[in-house]
Amino acid sequence: MKTNSILKKHLLICIVIILLFALFIYLYFKPTNYKLEYNINNVDIVEEYNKTDDLYYFTLSYKNMEYKLLSLDNYTTKRKLIADIQITEENDSVCLDVNSQNIQLYSICSKNAEYFFDFQLNDFTINDNYENINIDTLDDNKYLLWNYNEFIFLDNQNKDKLEIFNRDIYNLNLYYIYENYLLVPDYDSDYKFDKFYLINVDNKKITEIKLRFELYFDSYFLGNYKDNIYIFDNKAEQLYYINISKKEIYKSKNQILVNGNWENISTQKLKNDKPKFKTEVLWKYTLDNGNLYLEYNNFKVKVTNFLVSQIIKTNGLEVYFVANDILYKYDPYHNLQAIMQYSEWNFNSQNMIFIFN
Repeated sequence: MKTNSILKKHLLICIVIILLFALFIYLYFKPTNYKLEYNINNVDIVEEYNKTDDLYYFTLSYKNMEYKLLSLDNYTTKRKLIADIQITEENDSVCLDVNSQNIQLYSICSKNAEYFFDFQLNDFTINDNYENINIDTLDDNKYLLWNYNEFIFLDNQNKDKLEIFNRDIYNLNLYYIYENYLLVPDYDSDYKFDKFYLINVDNKKITEIKLRFELYFDSYFLGNYKDNIYIFDNKAEQLYYINISKKEIYKSKNQILVNGNWENISTQKLKNDKPKFKTEVLWKYTLDNGNLYLEYNNFKVKVTNFLVSQIIKTNGLEVYFVANDILYKYDPYHNLQAIMQYSEWNFNSQNMIFIFN
């Protein structure tokens, strides 16, 4: 009996030790708000982690200018994450080359009170060509390119053509990207349609979705919730949703998704304001008179001196955009990368480029 009692006590002690150790590990690695200040090479640094935003913010003060950085990297228990800053001053411009061993950070510059990214751009090189599209370097994404009469599919392994419509369509005004699908209406119809085409870019399979209701082309997509894609028909003044799994359309009550919560909305607002599902955005790429900027924390950084005609896609801090007739990819950690060139994009790139992860 005494031996059993001692064993139980030892077991209880072991369990308590394990639980305390697990609690310590949990608390130690649990993301925690913090803010601290330090100095490197005469640059005053404010380092902050906001667990609500799940972001790192840095403010670097140098010669009466404040350079703001952010990092999307996962939380780390390390502090004073900036290890070194190299300063280059030339022709009224100042560049801070920021180095960190624990998270990704990037360099930033200023001139005449404007902030900008500095990068090297290699000349466009034609390494391949398909259907009049010059290809420099494809990344790991899949691309669907509309050329008025068919889709061109491109990725690292395949090049193909996907034919859907029997006539030329000069602008695909109505479409929706959901995960690795592109949803487009039957553009062989006039004014209204009764089916969608669902293109799966993983296998290049095209599926017809027959509709129980006819929809007018005077419609717009609001967004999706799970695998339901919401579309409002302006002429019929009706909100619908298309269930991608069931390949079926349903009428919906008037509602809109705002930061994860459903809110009622009037038909008049749906018709006049054309609202979209909203999610709070902490950073975004914007166009201002053809100038491309990254905006965050009340701060704007100019990305390029190119005259940008359209932002195609953003993913984290990556942005894909068209300047002249070239599709580019950029993020602050790497140089600007030219992906492909198509002469038609000099005149029109609207709703012609679709990118899938």
